[in-house]
This record gives sequence, C-alpha cells and structure tokens, in this order.
Amino acid sequence: MKQILIISVSIIAAGIIIGASLLNSHPYFQTQTLNPDIYPPAKNDNPHKVTYTLIAQDAEIDVAKGVKTRVWTYNGTVPAPTLRFNEGDEVTVKFINHTPMAHSIHFHGTHDAANDGVVPQIQPGEEYTYHFIAKEAGLFIYHCHAFPTSQHIRMGMFGAMIIDPVSRPMTPAREYLLVLSEFDPQNTLQEFTQYYPINGYVDQYLDNPLKVKKDENVRFYVMNIGTVLPASFHLHSTIFKVYQSGILWNPPTYEQTHQVAIGDTAIVEAKWQTAGKFAFHTHGIAEERGNIGLINVLENDGSITSEESSNSPGSISMIPWQEKTLKSLESPQIVDYGNLTLTEHNIDHNYTVIQSDHVSIKKESWNQNTHDPFDPEAIEVSSGTSVTWINNDTAVHTVSDFKNTFDSGMIKAHGAWSYTFKDKGDFNYFCTLHPWMKGSVTVK
Repeated sequence: MKQILIISVSIIAAGIIIGASLLNSHPYFQTQTLNPDIYPPAKNDNPHKVTYTLIAQDAEIDVAKGVKTRVWTYNGTVPAPTLRFNEGDEVTVKFINHTPMAHSIHFHGTHDAANDGVVPQIQPGEEYTYHFIAKEAGLFIYHCHAFPTSQHIRMGMFGAMIIDPVSRPMTPAREYLLVLSEFDPQNTLQEFTQYYPINGYVDQYLDNPLKVKKDENVRFYVMNIGTVLPASFHLHSTIFKVYQSGILWNPPTYEQTHQVAIGDTAIVEAKWQTAGKFAFHTHGIAEERGNIGLINVLENDGSITSEESSNSPGSISMIPWQEKTLKSLESPQIVDYGNLTLTEHNIDHNYTVIQSDHVSIKKESWNQNTHDPFDPEAIEVSSGTSVTWINNDTAVHTVSDFKNTFDSGMIKAHGAWSYTFKDKGDFNYFCTLHPWMKGSVTVK
C-alpha cells in the first residue's frame, strides 16, 4: 500500500510539473505575469483613442440573387462594419438611432454596466455614447440587445470586433472574416430558417472565392451570430489551428471541424500545400441553405487584388475587400423616417376610456402589426388606485411615463408590475423597448 501511495504521489507531481511546463511554454505565458483566475491584462505602452459612429438604420437589401427584403442594420449593411483596434486602446462608439424602434449595442467582452447595451434602450431619434477600454485580445461580437433580442439579431443588427494583441503579436497571415447567421425573409423568428448566409449574402463565396497562396498562413475570424444552431465550421483538405472562443489567451488546438457555439467566435489558422479550389462550410442543414463557399489556393499571389495592410503587424487584411463586395451585392436602400422625436402627443388613436385597474400587455405585442398592444389602451381610475400591468407576451416590455413619473423597468414575459396613482391628471405611457406601444391612465 505504501509503495502504491508513493507511486501515485510521484505521478501526480510529474503531472503538475508537465502541466506547468506546457503552460509556461505557451507564448502568452512567456510575456505575462498571470493571476490564473482572470484574463491577463494587456500592457499597451502606446494606447490609442479610437472613435466610431454606428447608426441604426432600416434598409432594403438583397440577401440572395433576386431576393430583396427589409432588414435592420448598423450603417446600412448586414453584417455591420468591422470594428478593429488594439488591446489597451480607449474606444468610443457614438450610436444614433434613425429608426422608429428602440435599439442598443451590446459588446462582448469586459466593460461596466453603462456600456453593456441593455440599459438604457436608445429611443427613436436619440443618441448614446459607449466608452470602454479594450481589455482582451481576440474576436468578439457586437449586436443589438433590445428585446426580443433574437429578433433584432435575426433582422441584421450585428457585427464583428477584432481586438489585436500588443504583448504577443499574431503570426503574419492573410485574413478573412466569416460571419455565420440565420435569416428568413418570411418569418424572422422561424426556428429553421430559409437561409444561412456567410457575411449576410447567400452563397456569395461560390461566385467570389476567397483567394490565398499555396503554403501561406491564412487566418479566418469566424463568428456565429445564429440564434438556434451551433456552427460546425469545416475547411476542406487541411487540418487547422483553432483559438477557442476567439480568445488569443487560449492555447490553440488542431482540428478537422470546429463547433462554434451560438453567440461565440473562433480564430482559425490554416495552410494548403497544393493549389486548387477547396470548399469551406458549416456541416449540416446550413450548408444546403447558403453557408458554403470556395477557397481558391493559387501558386502565387499575383492575381489577388484589394489587399490591405492589417492592424496585425505583417498580416494582409482582405476584410475591406469583403465589405466592399458585400455592399455591392446587398445594394442597400436606406429607409428615411424623417422626424422620429418620441413624444406623448404622438398618441393619436381614437380609443375608448375604460374604468379598470388592470391592463394586459397582449400576446405578440413585440410585433408592430399587433393592434392595441395595451388592452385596454386607455383606463380611468380614482386617486389612490393601484394599477397592475400583466405581461401576457413572450417578450420583455416596460411601462414608462413620458413625464418620468413612473417606470416599471423590465417586465419579464408573463410577469406583472403595479403602480399606485396618487396625483390626479392624465398620464400617457409607452414601452421603451417597443415605442409604438402606447397607453393612457386618467386619474380622477
């Protein structure tokens, strides 16, 4: 028994030594003093101040040949422009809402509550400024977090955020961005959708193959912004290196197919030893519905155009070429709504006032086509009455007075909220998440 115990302890000790050696051999650990419980902070001796402007705009775009549809966007395209900067940089994003709905921007990664994109919801015609320090290096998602969030994502409000490392530069590579999404022009919330585009347009990389050079290191920034299906990302004729969850601190693994979870990313690096055309796609139903493309591996890079120097030293970025090609394919036509100022005087319904202390938030009130989402739309009560709103919808809503007298905050699906009216007068209210939802309380 004593010998067995000694052997066991020796094996455990050897395992600890080997594990520590493997960790220390990873390049990131060679340049960082780490607390193992937190992500290693960047040491950026020359941080920059970076500013972007993102505008919520409804648009009509082509999502496939001959298929034009209405979408919700940042800056007119789906996906939105790629944001790129270094870890340690100070980032400011000015957000302007030019639509009749409430929207926001949620950035994956580390930041405080004021910059998380859930509260506040930015109302029609309003602006908001997000501000954060880029603390992690890798590939991250940004998207609208108005409710129902899956609808806002499905409608097109998402983009990629690449944060380049300063303490451990990446191996030089040719870079491409691949954003995997779900879209159905007939039913936004259809469980299994008609299309699974790559970068917003169905099968675009069959007609416009991605070009690389034989034996060249190629980096794919892969992002799954789907809401139902994980993406089993596969490259033909090569085994590739993966940084899990798009985080460069993670030691890479070598894989034949990599599953990217819903709302997650991966950074993939690959080489091809022979020239030719090779497919890339998501394994499964998505492959037959738009999620497939070709990689044209060339003997030399003489016929590869529109390349630009990358923010990552020594690398070549093809992302500007991808964004230019996408805009040409989608041909966005921005919808101009004119004056979007939200006031209580916008309530112009011919409604009947009903004496009641209960208001139902109707099922599917999140849908702008739902008639009278607050039922009854107008009520009358006596001073001192407590009124209860019951959310019978599957989405989150709010009950917010235009004069800031009361605000329910988020009322979850099938939840309720009550408020006691003491002062007499008329109180017009709305849902901050779905501003077309309006109602009135008259206190006698």
